[in-house]
Amino acid sequence: MYARRLRGVFSFRQAIPVLDEYLSSIRIDDDDPGFLFNWLPINVGAFVTAANGLDPAQAPLWLRTPLTTESFINDVIDRLRPVAGGHVEWVLLAPNTPEQFAAIHVRLAMLQAHDFMQDVAQAAFPIVNIGAQYLATTYLLTDTRAQQARPNRLEAITPSGQPLRQLFF
Repeated sequence: MYARRLRGVFSFRQAIPVLDEYLSSIRIDDDDPGFLFNWLPINVGAFVTAANGLDPAQAPLWLRTPLTTESFINDVIDRLRPVAGGHVEWVLLAPNTPEQFAAIHVRLAMLQAHDFMQDVAQAAFPIVNIGAQYLATTYLLTDTRAQQARPNRLEAITPSGQPLRQLFF
């Protein structure tokens, strides 16, 4: 029911009434946090265009090529779903245990650090200091009202400490 109503919605902010209805039916608190996405369709579109211009053989196995904005977001969410407690379309992974929430962070960092993803980011967003070039901003939710979400502020570094182009904030 909720998935159908949120199909094609890029931003959790657009979905607040439906999300609040869903959140009232599950447990969301400090011990069962939600992970929200605010996708930036213009940036995702630029990323997809750049990705389609690169060698598809270099793409990670989880990424279906050629990409569209929708297929890319679906592939990212599909890659995160196995470590999450549940999901509602493109905007919410919940409810999660703290371990699942941490696993989402780790998995998203791994996706972001993949060489292909970084090459695409370089091609799509060649100027580094022009402001945010994220694909999505992510949020922590510990309340049954989506508008109470707080930014996650994900890190953009490799395991060895090298900086990356940040795709998810």
